[in-house]
Amino acid sequence: MTVGDAIAAFWEEWPRLRGLLEQELARGDYGDGTEQLTDLTEAIDPGLEWDLLAGLEARHALCLSSALDPALRPLTEQWVRAAPEPDGDWEYHPARIPVTPVALEVGSFRIHPRDVLVVIEPDQSRDELNLTVGHPDFGGLDEVLQLQVVFRLLDDLLGEDLMESWVGSVDVVPHPLTWGVPFLDLADEVDRHAASATGQTWEFIEEEDEELGDSRLFINRSLKRIDHLDLDFVATVSIEVQSFDPVLVREVEKDLAGVLGTEGVIYAHRAFDDFTVLYAYVGEGAADGVRRLADRWSPQVYEVMVEPDPTWDTYEEMR
Repeated sequence: MTVGDAIAAFWEEWPRLRGLLEQELARGDYGDGTEQLTDLTEAIDPGLEWDLLAGLEARHALCLSSALDPALRPLTEQWVRAAPEPDGDWEYHPARIPVTPVALEVGSFRIHPRDVLVVIEPDQSRDELNLTVGHPDFGGLDEVLQLQVVFRLLDDLLGEDLMESWVGSVDVVPHPLTWGVPFLDLADEVDRHAASATGQTWEFIEEEDEELGDSRLFINRSLKRIDHLDLDFVATVSIEVQSFDPVLVREVEKDLAGVLGTEGVIYAHRAFDDFTVLYAYVGEGAADGVRRLADRWSPQVYEVMVEPDPTWDTYEEMR
């Protein structure tokens, strides 16, 4: 069974399954309905998780989560695109949505979000917010528990997509902070940051490579995977230049951008002494057009590679 078949089967069963789930939610006792929901979800991919929450507008929300696996997030998007229209009883989300954070009982400690402070340090080059989080009782927890508590609170407050896209590093201090913003105000800070972000933060980096020699990398470090869920392939276009030829590189890049249209995004150039490489993420529909660049620009373009990279590992390693 293909993913598409499994998603179609899920929504074919949904009109019957939703009634069972409503009964179980009313009783507060999961049973056959949630077991069937688990089977249908695992048929799409065993790594996916479901969640039943209070809806943002409807009574109930059915959320399908990638469990922070970037390779699975496009599947949940494919699932929600096939969903029925929301109604007063149900709405559908391709990630966990925010919920009101509650106090967490951890051993003999009670960690209430209103007692948590956060120091926010914007990373302008990556369009992310680095966080330092403190609470008076964190000192009584080991480091693993501290992080588990903080990430649970962040996941509840922000939801899966906001947290994955806009939160950078997270440091936990085992003592109360003397300054910072209340944890419950963090969502507003993230929303303000996201509203002002352009997704176009280019940076120039000098790099050294023992095999290939020195290079000059120009990279957009603020791309968000969530904005490009259909782009599962990384493309590299290698251009031979005896000395850096900005006109040639610019013309090839312009041609590449035209081929991509809305099915791709160019995110970096790397210039060596005698060749330059363009990097892009592309959708499956644009892959063949990108490969044909080698024929159109031969011999200057001597290699074009298009390879699967659903987790965007190439990008994360470069930035």
